[in-house]
Amino acid sequence: MKILSLLCLCFVAAGLHAQSEISATVVDTTGTTLPGANAILLRTSDTLLTSFGTTNNKGVFIMQNVPAGEYILRVSFLGFERPDQPLTITASDQYLGLGELRMYPAGFQLTGVEVTADRIPIRMKGDTMLYDAEAFAVGENAKVEDLLRRLPGMSIDANGQLTWRGKPVQEVMINGKPFFAGNSTLVTQNLDAKALKNVEVFDQKSDNEEITGIDDGEENTTVNLEMKEEFKAKVFGELYGGVGTSGSTDDQRYDAGGKLFRISDATQIGVLATINNVNRVGFTGDELMNFNRSSGRGSWYSTGGQGSLPYYDGGQTPGQNRSIAAGVNFGRTVGENGQLTMDYTLFDRKQAQLVVERQAFTRANNRRTVSSAQRDASTNYSHRVSFEYEHELDTISRLTVEGAGYFSGNENRGLAVTEVTSDDVPSDEYTVEELSDGLSPGGNVGMRYNTRLGGKRGRTFGANASGSYAKNQTDLEVLTEGLDENGSGSLAIAGSLQNGLQLQNRRTNSVNLNGEVNYTEPLTEKLRLETELGYGFDEDEGDYRFRLDEESTVNLLTRRWTSLRGGTGLIYRYGERNNLQAGLDVQRNSLQIMGDTARLSNYTYLLPNLGYRVNAGKANIRFRYNSRVQTPSVQQLQTIARPSLTGRVTVGNPDLDPAVNHNLSANFWFNDQFRALNFYGSFGGGYTDNAFGNSLTFTSNQQIYQTVNVSHAWNNYAYVGSTIGMAFMNGELRLNANSNGSRGQGFVEGLARTNISRNLSASGDLTTEFNEKTFLKAGYTYSQNVNSFDDEESVDIVTVTHDLLAQFELEVSPKWRLETRFLYRIFEAASFAGATNIPDLRARVELRPFKKAGHYFVLGGEDLLNQNTVINRQAQAFVTTETISNGLGRYFLATFHYQL
Repeated sequence: MKILSLLCLCFVAAGLHAQSEISATVVDTTGTTLPGANAILLRTSDTLLTSFGTTNNKGVFIMQNVPAGEYILRVSFLGFERPDQPLTITASDQYLGLGELRMYPAGFQLTGVEVTADRIPIRMKGDTMLYDAEAFAVGENAKVEDLLRRLPGMSIDANGQLTWRGKPVQEVMINGKPFFAGNSTLVTQNLDAKALKNVEVFDQKSDNEEITGIDDGEENTTVNLEMKEEFKAKVFGELYGGVGTSGSTDDQRYDAGGKLFRISDATQIGVLATINNVNRVGFTGDELMNFNRSSGRGSWYSTGGQGSLPYYDGGQTPGQNRSIAAGVNFGRTVGENGQLTMDYTLFDRKQAQLVVERQAFTRANNRRTVSSAQRDASTNYSHRVSFEYEHELDTISRLTVEGAGYFSGNENRGLAVTEVTSDDVPSDEYTVEELSDGLSPGGNVGMRYNTRLGGKRGRTFGANASGSYAKNQTDLEVLTEGLDENGSGSLAIAGSLQNGLQLQNRRTNSVNLNGEVNYTEPLTEKLRLETELGYGFDEDEGDYRFRLDEESTVNLLTRRWTSLRGGTGLIYRYGERNNLQAGLDVQRNSLQIMGDTARLSNYTYLLPNLGYRVNAGKANIRFRYNSRVQTPSVQQLQTIARPSLTGRVTVGNPDLDPAVNHNLSANFWFNDQFRALNFYGSFGGGYTDNAFGNSLTFTSNQQIYQTVNVSHAWNNYAYVGSTIGMAFMNGELRLNANSNGSRGQGFVEGLARTNISRNLSASGDLTTEFNEKTFLKAGYTYSQNVNSFDDEESVDIVTVTHDLLAQFELEVSPKWRLETRFLYRIFEAASFAGATNIPDLRARVELRPFKKAGHYFVLGGEDLLNQNTVINRQAQAFVTTETISNGLGRYFLATFHYQL
C-alpha cells in the first residue's frame, strides 16, 4: 500500500512539473489586435476543457499550468472566426509563444485556410528559449540584427548591444561555438537573417559549472544562432569604399575597408580592415577591440594596459586623424574535444590637432588658472598576436593554454604657449616644445587546469600559472623658453620644466609570475568549502636618466613585490540561483627596493570578502564586498620627474607603502516582459586605507604633483536606468542617471586638505517607431562636474553641460532612406571658461538601387554647420580641466557598400 501511494505521488509530482505556459496575440486580417477575445484549450481525446484565457487590451492571452498532451486550441470573437488549431505539448515544453493568431470575418470562406502547429514561433524547453527564425518575417536583405529586434524579449541599442528580458547578452555563439569572443555586432550586422534556422537563448554554463555540476549562481546570458546547412562554409560580410571633400582640394576625405567571415562546423575565420581619415577607427564603437579582445569565454582584453590599442569612438575624436586598423581571427575545432583560437591585430594612427587647454585649481584663499595653446602631432602603432587552446580532457576535466605577444610604439611632437594666472595676476608666457619616442614589446602566457575529484558531487581541484614580460622604452626631449621660476617656492628638481634643452631616457623592464591551486569540498548538498593557495612575483627594473646642459642625474631602482597568499570561504546555496558566501584571504607580502634607494618591508594582510545573491523571478539583486592590496609601481617610486607641456610635473616617491582597498557594490534589475517595463541599477563605494594621494606644490609657473600616502580616500558611484514601453505610440522611454565622486586627503602647498570631486549626469530619450525602418528620437542629457574643498574659504569649481538630441530615420521605400541627427551642446559659463554653444548637424541618404542584392550607396555630410570644435570638461582631484580642440569641420562623403 505504501509503495502504491509513493508511486501515485511520483506521478502527481511529475505531472505538476511537466506544465507549460501558452501565450498568443489575437489580431484581425489587418493586424489590429482584438481585446476581449476568448481562447479555450480542449483535450483531443475527450474535448475536455483544460484551460482558457481572455485577451487583454493588447490582444494577448496567457494560459498557465497546462499539462503535456494533445490539444485543440479554439479562439472566438464576436463577428470573427478561425479554424481550430491542433497543439502538441511535450513534457519538456515550459513556454509556447504562438505569435499572432489571425481571426477572419464571420462568413469568410475558410476553405483553403490551414492552421497547424507545425511552426510554433516560441518554445521554452528547460532553461532554453527557442525562437523559430522563419516564423518572424523580415524584409529582403535583412540582417540578423533586424530579425532579433522582432523577437519578443530581445532588444538592441544603438551600439548593437543585445539584451534579453532586461539582461545584457554576454556571448553570441554560432552553431554552439563561441563567435569571436562573443562580440555580437560582428555577426548581427553582417549575417543574412535568412541564414538562420533557430535562435536559442540560455544561461551558458561556465567551465566550473560544467565540471562540478553545481550552478554557481552567476548568469551568462548566451544567444546561439543555429545556421541552415546550405549557408554554412559560405563567405559573408561587406566591402566598402568612399571618397569625399571638405571644400579644400588639399583636404580630401576617404574611407575604405571591409568585414569578411566564413563559418563552418569546424572553423571560423574573420577578417576586418579599414583605412580612413574621417576620425574613426573604422568600426562601430570598440568593435575592433572586441573582435580580438579575447579568445576565451568570459574573459576580456583591456585597452588600458601594455600592448593595448588607443581606440577612439567616431564623432567626437579631436584633430585630424588617419587610421589604419586590421584584425584576423581564426578558430578551429581540434579533434573531438579541443578548440583553438588565434588572432592578429594591427593598429596605426596619425593625429594632428590644435588644442586650447584651461586648468582651474581649487586652492584656499586664491585662484590659479593655467591657459595653454598647443599644436600636437602624434603617431601610435601596435601589433598583437594571441592564441587560446581549450581542451576537454574528459567530461570532468578542462585544460586551457593561452598567450599573447605585442609590439607597440609611439612618436609625439608638441608645442605649447602657456600662461599662468594667480589671484587674477597673469605671468609672462613661456613656450615648451616636446619630442618623445617610445617602444614597448612584451608578451604573456598562462595555463589553467580544472577537474572534478571522485567521492562527492562538487569536489574539485584546480591549478593555474601565468607569466608576463614587458619592456617600456621612452626617449624625451623638452625645450623650454621664457620660463620665470625665480619667485619664492620654486623647485629645481630633475625633470621639472627649466629653460634650455633637457633630455630624458627611461627604461623599464617588468616581469610578473603567478601560480595558484584551489580545492572545493562539498560539506552538504547546499554548503561547500573553497580553499586556495597562491604565490606572486612582480618585479620592475627602472633606469631613468636626465641631462640639462652639463647637469645629469641617474635614478636606478628595482622594485620587487612578492606575495604568498592563502584563502578559504564558505558558499551556501538555497532556492534557485540564490547564494550567500563569505571568505577570508591571508597575504604575506614583501616590498623590496634596490638601487639608489634600498629598502625591505614586510606586510601581513587579512582580506575579507562577502557576497549575496537573490533571484526573485522578475527581479535579481546582488551585493558584494571585497578587499585587495595595491602596491606602488616603479613609476610612482622613481624620483626623476616627468614634465608636461602645460606645466604639470609628476615626481615619484621611494617611501611609498602599499594601500588597501575595500569595495562594496550592489546591483539589481527588474523586468516585466508583458508590461514592457524594466528597471536596473548599480551602486557602490570604496574606502582606501593608506591611500595613494597627491602632494601638490605650486611654483610661479608649474604644478608639482608627488604621490604620497594619505590616511584615507573614498569613492562612490550610482547608476539607475529604466526602459518603459509605450504601446500607444509604438515606442519607448529610456531614463538614466549616473553619479560618481571621490573624497580624499592630499597636501596643497604643505597643508593637509580634503578634496571632493562630484560628477552627475542624467538623460532621457523618447523613441517612436513608424515602422521597422523608420523612427523619431528626441533626448536630453544634463551633466555637472564639481571640484571643491570641505571648507568655507574655498570656492567650488562647477561646470554644467546640456545636450539636446533629435534623430530621425525615414525609410521612404526599399530603395532609399534618410538619416539625420542634430546635437546641440550647451556649455554654461564656469569660473575659468565662458559659455559656449555648439550645434552639430549630420545627414545621410542611403540608396539601394539593386533590388535583390544588398549593395547600397551612402551619401553623407558631417558637421554641416561647420563648427569644427570638440569640447571636453571634467573634474578631477584638485583641478578642473577644459580642452577645446579642432575637428574635421564640414565634409561630405560618398561610399559604396558591397554585400557578400
